Amino acid sequence: MASGDDDKGVLVSVLAGIGIGVLVGAVAGLLLAPKSGQETRDELSKSLNDLSDRVTELGRTVGTKVSTAVDRTRAQMAQKLGEISSDSEEALD
Repeated sequence: MASGDDDKGVLVSVLAGIGIGVLVGAVAGLLLAPKSGQETRDELSKSLNDLSDRVTELGRTVGTKVSTAVDRTRAQMAQKLGEISSDSEEALD
């Protein structure tokens, strides 16, 4: 199970990196653009909401893919264990 914890840690790191990168880029773009303070605040607010939506969607997508991979691996392990059990019973007979 340690591998599962490592995978979750990697997933969290990747999501955090993507989120931070998008946030830094959005803030830099907004702050360097020649606009009024209110326009900049409005765009910053919109960008943060968009970022939140993107990170949420990315988390769902990655979660679904990880869940599918885990289910597939469990099914393969169950099949292999069944084969091993059958082989060992045959060997004992």
